[in-house]
Amino acid sequence: MASSNTDDNISIECTSYIKNISIKLNAHCKIISLSLSSLLLTCLIAYNFIFPSCAFASSPVAVLRSAFNQQEYQEQSVGEFDEDWVNLTHTLGAANVSYEEISDGEVTLGQPRLGGYKVIVVPLLVDLPLTVVGALDQYQKSGGRILITEAGGIPGKGAKRLEQMAGVNSLRNINTTEKRKIDWPNAPQKIITDEFPVGCDLSDFSPTADASILAHWQDLNGRNIGPAISRLGNCLFISWSPALQGQISTNASLISAALENLSPGVAQQAAVQISFAEYEGIRQELEYLLKRTDEAIRTAKQADLTVAFKLIQERYDSAVKNSALFDEAYRDRRFFEADQYLQEARQDYALAFAMAMPTRPVEARNIWLDRGTIINARNPKGMAKLFDRLKTAGFNVVYFETNNAGFTMFPSTVGVQNPDTIGWDPLDVAVKEAHKRGIEIHAWLWSFNVGNAKHNPIVGKPPDYPGPVLSKYDFAWALQSADGSLTPPRQHEFWLDPSCPEAKTYIKSLIKEIITKYPLDGVQLDYIRYPFNGKNSEMGFDWAGRTRFEAATGMNLDRLDDETRQIWQAWKIQQVSNLVQEVSTMIREMKPNMRISAAVYALPKRWRLSAIQQEWEVWVNNGWVDTLNPMTYVTTANELSIGASYVRESTSDQALVYPGLSIRQLDNAALIEQLDTARAVGTLGTTLFAAAQLDDKKLNILKSGPYRKEPILTPQADPLRASRILIDDFVGLVNRYVHAPQKHILSDQASTNQVLSQIERIQKNVHQLPANPTVDQLEALRKDIGDLHETIKNWLRLEAFIQRGYRAQYIVNYLTQVESILSYAAHKAKCTGSIPSLSSRHALWTSLASK
Repeated sequence: MASSNTDDNISIECTSYIKNISIKLNAHCKIISLSLSSLLLTCLIAYNFIFPSCAFASSPVAVLRSAFNQQEYQEQSVGEFDEDWVNLTHTLGAANVSYEEISDGEVTLGQPRLGGYKVIVVPLLVDLPLTVVGALDQYQKSGGRILITEAGGIPGKGAKRLEQMAGVNSLRNINTTEKRKIDWPNAPQKIITDEFPVGCDLSDFSPTADASILAHWQDLNGRNIGPAISRLGNCLFISWSPALQGQISTNASLISAALENLSPGVAQQAAVQISFAEYEGIRQELEYLLKRTDEAIRTAKQADLTVAFKLIQERYDSAVKNSALFDEAYRDRRFFEADQYLQEARQDYALAFAMAMPTRPVEARNIWLDRGTIINARNPKGMAKLFDRLKTAGFNVVYFETNNAGFTMFPSTVGVQNPDTIGWDPLDVAVKEAHKRGIEIHAWLWSFNVGNAKHNPIVGKPPDYPGPVLSKYDFAWALQSADGSLTPPRQHEFWLDPSCPEAKTYIKSLIKEIITKYPLDGVQLDYIRYPFNGKNSEMGFDWAGRTRFEAATGMNLDRLDDETRQIWQAWKIQQVSNLVQEVSTMIREMKPNMRISAAVYALPKRWRLSAIQQEWEVWVNNGWVDTLNPMTYVTTANELSIGASYVRESTSDQALVYPGLSIRQLDNAALIEQLDTARAVGTLGTTLFAAAQLDDKKLNILKSGPYRKEPILTPQADPLRASRILIDDFVGLVNRYVHAPQKHILSDQASTNQVLSQIERIQKNVHQLPANPTVDQLEALRKDIGDLHETIKNWLRLEAFIQRGYRAQYIVNYLTQVESILSYAAHKAKCTGSIPSLSSRHALWTSLASK
């Protein structure tokens, strides 16, 4: 990255380099006479070494990462620039675009540096130095192309000038209150037109008279509602951030089309070239997908699952065909087409696999229902339609965002209601609609985070508005940095100090109001931590907070050495855990059957304690929470496996773990792969973030795939009944396979008889458990099932040799699930003295239905 004095440095380097050449030339002139042309050639080589022309660039596309823009982005609290930049790289990767990253200093070098690039992308635009804008202007006047994408901030002078070059006269930022699509009639290539969800940050702009509108926004009825993409000359403007708004697959196709519109053929030229080693890796992936899908189909047939075998076979055959076309395109070095065939093969395999996946009789299919989607419901009728949609997709647990940025989503005497929900009670309606459909509903609560600068424009507040909680009550509750700022460095949220007694009383009062007023199934604690902070960026310097710490420990934050910092961190961890304990105690006393969950980070413990002071291991060990929903927002199945396995192993199944999947950054293939991975690591459910990103494609693959059959109940609803259901299903499977003439389990009769006898005994023990068993009874049963697990694995060892290993794993997985549920139930009984059951909840729902 070039510094602000790049020009001076380049000049010094050039002078020094040529001087060194001259010295060497003078020495050699005694031996050989250099011609003038040789000298000029030598100088030209030196010039190209210092000013590398894009003729030697690895890609015809450059992406400007402006330090000036990054600073403005952070100061306006548009977002976390580094995180958003990573999302941008994911989008460009999904578009299969290779690129070179350039800096402000490199742009100001002008044509010697930029001349070989066909397109320069200027993303996440808030502002640029005028010198950079001037250089970009000269670049486009010389035939270069510029692709600009919005960020959602307030454009500065440089940004306005650059946007005018693309035909933008004026713009204002909006947060969408309805779903919309892109209509690009003459797009240069096929584009994906999936919906953009409610709550997207877009720029509503008016074009200049000479601009061309390439694409419009349309509502779901097909009515144009404003320009989306404009072009003037060699500059094109996209009125949203493809890194952040809408589905990644949609944005990837639009980015690719925009590049092609600006410079025909550039998408092919900029396609990521596939090396032989990469090709071999892709071939291994495709072979794995083929094998996995083939095993799933075979298992579905062997298990007599009710699935659409004809449709599955069609998708399977299409995947095999596209895999072959990928090979052909790779051999011909048509990398752009090769990537398209690869993606189609992955999607076909995913759909075939999804339709063949077994459904589970006991599973938590959770989804976070976000503020934007709640507001878009608008009224009780809209909320009913929303829950119809969630039911159709197969969800049985909804985490309802009950407060956001300090505003409640219901009429509250403790908090301040979100102005977009005034006039009705979305939470009351949601509870009733959920229970009508047999869906659990939990209040998803922001705990210590009580304000958000990014949210302020949505509710008509100034950027520095700290949120309604601090404004209504006391700024002394607020967490502060060392310089007195109420927001952490390079972040945009306002936080309560976890050590503040009055702040904790507020949180508990809000929760008490919610669980008293509404017949909820559970409460989920989110933002139950400190904001991200580290050495020299600590939060907690507010006067009252530091006074409490110094009084409790005898330390002094004016002397923040390593020892003081270590003790301060431990003290902060305790403050967070104290609130979890207090909330748990209050809820257990008021509503013994109510489940308590926490949305947490799956970071390694040492890193997590240092960065956010969140020690969920202690919460689980003490029985303060029943469920963890780790925010494992990753793009690959391997990353999910690592994160989900870490959390599950860290809890020793004392809590139920439902890993979170960020469905915005997952296409259908990746979504199915991650759902399957979550099952493979032994979790009993997943949590999708969020309802706003649940488009029709994802809904359809869920309802035709792993969610096609409604589960009987969730693991947390009634652990004993869940265990009985799973054991009965397991026994039924084994008996069917033992006696099936064509599909019988390969084993000798003596071993089979011994296994059947052991299974019969355990099934009887499960059904004979009392309604409120002791910890010893539960532990003894869990041990028996663990022994049976080992027996069954040994009994089925020959299945793999006759290509029935997937079926064997399918059978064994039942026992893994029962062990996890019983482990949770035993820990629950140990900590609280009781286990949840459905009886009280059914009575509650019946009462609601009668009303």
